[in-house]
Amino acid sequence: MAEWLCSRLQTDGCGFESHPSLLLTILYNMTKQKTEENRLPFLFWTGTFTLALVIFLFFALVKNFIEHHSNISKCCLMLVAEIVLLLFGIYCLKKGKGNTYSLKADLLPVLIPVLIISLFLGLGKSSPVGSIGYFLGWNIGLLLLFLFPLIYFFYFFHRRELRKKGIGSTPMSERNKKIVELDCSYNKAFKLCIEALRSVKKELNILDLDVDKSSGTIIAKTGPTYRLTCLSCGETITFNIRKVNDKVRIEVISRSTRPLVLFDYGKNYENVKKIVSFFKNKLAKKSV
Repeated sequence: MAEWLCSRLQTDGCGFESHPSLLLTILYNMTKQKTEENRLPFLFWTGTFTLALVIFLFFALVKNFIEHHSNISKCCLMLVAEIVLLLFGIYCLKKGKGNTYSLKADLLPVLIPVLIISLFLGLGKSSPVGSIGYFLGWNIGLLLLFLFPLIYFFYFFHRRELRKKGIGSTPMSERNKKIVELDCSYNKAFKLCIEALRSVKKELNILDLDVDKSSGTIIAKTGPTYRLTCLSCGETITFNIRKVNDKVRIEVISRSTRPLVLFDYGKNYENVKKIVSFFKNKLAKKSV
């Protein structure tokens, strides 16, 4: 699509202003272009922000009805327009969601802040000047209006990285923890865990290692990671090793070292995946 656009503009020597139909064609193709996960990102985000607009307009409608309750016809027209937008937003979400986007993780983080901001701004607008409601409504509402886009900027790239790794719809408790069963002795499994950490020590930037063989626990702490697509303050990787019947069960968990870290950009998932891959490679060599 991008190559066609560039060649078209280079050939004609002009831009969108000379081809008004060109922009419409691009937008149409964006709505039709499905990805490998059978999703339509353009439609999904169109539906998301349409529903956010519906929430904001709803509070404006309520406020307008309270202040001008005699003008019922105008309120009815606004209500009809909101219903149309609501149906359009739901349609876009259903068509664009696919198997990758999550209504809980991608939709609610947009709608809930808009709902809260609308409540506070509505409180400030409807309260008398100088009252507590006026002060709280405007100050908190404007503060959230400034903070929400800033926080969502980082959250958007966090979710984007998760979707790239194919875990956009996987709960955090599942993607950051894996259980591996090995058909070997307890001592052999314990040595394999140490070996797994050593094999990825440089890659994961492991700084500290705490081994307790009696309790079957190994705790490794990694250093910070600074990449264009990942900003990490370090993770704690835990091995819980237990003897179950004739096998050894190893639970691998990766968590951010700092509890206040909200977004890991899939780094904990990568840590667990690399360690589990080591075990799988070992098992594959053993079977051969």
